[in-house]
Amino acid sequence: MKHNGRSTRAVLSLVAAALIAAGCGEKNTDLTVKEPVKTGGAPSTPADSAVSPNESLYNHFILITAQAKEAREVTSFLDANVSKADKATADRMFLELEQYYDKHLPGLNANLAEITTQPGAADKLSRMGYPADFNKIQGDESLKQWLKNQAAGKLALSDRQGDYYWKVDYAALNKAYSAYLSDDLQQYLTIRAAESDVQATSDGSITITRDELGSRILLAEHYLTSHPDGLKKTDILQLYKMYLGEYIHGYRYEAVDENSMKLLPEVKQSYERLVREHSDSKTAVIVGAYLRVLQDNNDVIYNPGKEGESIFGDPKAGIAEFWGSLDKRVQDQFPDSLKPTKK
Repeated sequence: MKHNGRSTRAVLSLVAAALIAAGCGEKNTDLTVKEPVKTGGAPSTPADSAVSPNESLYNHFILITAQAKEAREVTSFLDANVSKADKATADRMFLELEQYYDKHLPGLNANLAEITTQPGAADKLSRMGYPADFNKIQGDESLKQWLKNQAAGKLALSDRQGDYYWKVDYAALNKAYSAYLSDDLQQYLTIRAAESDVQATSDGSITITRDELGSRILLAEHYLTSHPDGLKKTDILQLYKMYLGEYIHGYRYEAVDENSMKLLPEVKQSYERLVREHSDSKTAVIVGAYLRVLQDNNDVIYNPGKEGESIFGDPKAGIAEFWGSLDKRVQDQFPDSLKPTKK
């Protein structure tokens, strides 16, 4: 019996060991969410060591943009880290920042619109003045801090006919990041910063002088000719077309004499200066052609309007034809900008 007892205990021990071994081989169906591994003093795994510092920085930035609730979380990371990146990586991060803004702004502005419907909110916002000074808001620290938080994300509060909205503050982006970017994006930011500071048009009228508008057109042209395969060539080409259209026929009532229907001398002189001072530019080719059309029409832009209805009628046939051909003329001057980007 003792012998049998020892045998029985041995068998039971073997069975228990087998069950334990089998249990170790089964998959654990409980899910455990792990915190992201923090960068710092922890030793790198072999997989980590294969990733370059620039790629690691970019991947970290992508994680930040995916999780960020506010733009300031993204720009704060860039502020602290963009100087560590090479220009190619800095370019990639900047482009991701723009994409973040594109996704973020609609919801942010919907939130702002909701805020402005609350009792007294519109009055508080109106007291900020222009440019907006959030410190002038009294009696609502929550609203004041929310506004400051958005501005910290390099966003600017603007208004359109009394309706407030957030837009990208390209002047702030230019100041903070331009030095770390490629020449391509440096030029892009210079152009966008000028528009961010003072919009070229508002409510259908030119808000800067025609000479200043001409300078912006030439800046856009310089980008397109310097970077025919640029990262932002499509955006800048559209901006160039908008600027040129306003420059050529953004007249309203401030550029044409109501009695003679002729273009005012100072407007024509602006065209002549651009052609004379930038004769080797593509813009000068287009504006020079327009000057010839003006000469053919004795500087008369419009036919008289119907009495009691409007001062100006339809544009003269030759003028209208040129305006209609403007897009094609731009395409002829910048054929490379219409091709798909190789990068």
